Amino acid sequence: MATEPRNKVHGALTFDPATRGRLRLDGVLGLAGCPSGYVRLLGESQETFYTLERCFEKSRKGSVIGPPGFGVSTWSVGEVFTNVHFSADEEIAFDRMMFELEDLASWLGRSGISADGMQSVDGTLVMQIEQRWLRRDAVATDFGELDIMHNLGQRNRLPRELTLWQSFGIRIELSTLVPKPELLDIASDLQDLVSMGIDRPSAYTKVVFSHPDAVEDADDPQSERVEIGHFGRWIVKDGAYEAPPTDVAFSYADIGNGPGLRSWLALAAEHRSTLARIMAVRRPTGMYSEERLLNAVAAAEGLHRDLTNNSKETLKARLVQLAQLAGPRFEAAVGDVDMWSEFLKEERHEHAHNRSQRPAANVDHYRQMADSVYWLIVLCLLSQIPTARPAIERAVRSPGFDDMAATVTAMIGRL
Repeated sequence: MATEPRNKVHGALTFDPATRGRLRLDGVLGLAGCPSGYVRLLGESQETFYTLERCFEKSRKGSVIGPPGFGVSTWSVGEVFTNVHFSADEEIAFDRMMFELEDLASWLGRSGISADGMQSVDGTLVMQIEQRWLRRDAVATDFGELDIMHNLGQRNRLPRELTLWQSFGIRIELSTLVPKPELLDIASDLQDLVSMGIDRPSAYTKVVFSHPDAVEDADDPQSERVEIGHFGRWIVKDGAYEAPPTDVAFSYADIGNGPGLRSWLALAAEHRSTLARIMAVRRPTGMYSEERLLNAVAAAEGLHRDLTNNSKETLKARLVQLAQLAGPRFEAAVGDVDMWSEFLKEERHEHAHNRSQRPAANVDHYRQMADSVYWLIVLCLLSQIPTARPAIERAVRSPGFDDMAATVTAMIGRL
């Protein structure tokens, strides 16, 4: 344990993002009883250090009281940081973070790999493939520097194959150490924007941190920092989609590139509660249709309250005003704003008071209406970004928006 650094035992650590980590120790760390609450454990493997956070002992066999190393114990591990040891009372904080998001390249609309197609050269079919580094985008923000970075590489298995790969990442650098949750808030704001842009949840595929004291050689003042890897449980899992999106709702260029991104970060910081609720609606699993509807309506209500600072308006009036802010294309998409807002108001009230009598066969209504509120919030948020007019115009022509409009208009027509 971090509080007992001299107690050392051998063990094996495995980590599955879906089920947390599991640590099996050939010993009980010399503790008289199971510790209450979460504890921090430190580990070392060859030249790699580990900090295991939010751990609790699940079971032990052997002596309850005795020296470390006697018996067997198993622990649940909440998250793991590599290449660093945090002391028992030290706050887990960093001044840099780099992460990659699934399908970030599609939202950026960039690629460093191109091919010119098959051509016949002296009777031989030839394809020319070019791989080139793309420039880094540097964006000054209220919290520090943000860079959009491009990486290239290749894997040679000649003569059988040559594989080229590329990835895009976002790097955040601050002037001081900040607690990990604050960095994750910023990363989540960017994840939400990319998810809205590609019109489906975008998962973290890589997350690393940096700390000024975590360096390759502590005795060398010029020593390079080490990457602090992170293993944790993410709500949105990567690999849910086999292929990249064929058409995005809006892109990085559509919001105005760097200036638009800077505006979004300031906006998202003010509306994190709304974003948390509405992005949960878009996750493929883990929520009943009724819950999606209630979360969506609560998100819209909160957004209107934050935008207007009005705590007394009725729910229906809030929805109507947000529909007007979203624009005529949205109002046309839902068919009849008055009936649409009335439906949402009644369903929210009925479910809130446990009086809903709608049959289970109508759960598709909840999902479809929740989707309409999602698009309402996307358009309202984009309307607050001065450079994002192209994003709005593209979003209301996107396949996802068209699908929502067709289903909701038909449903409102049957009410």
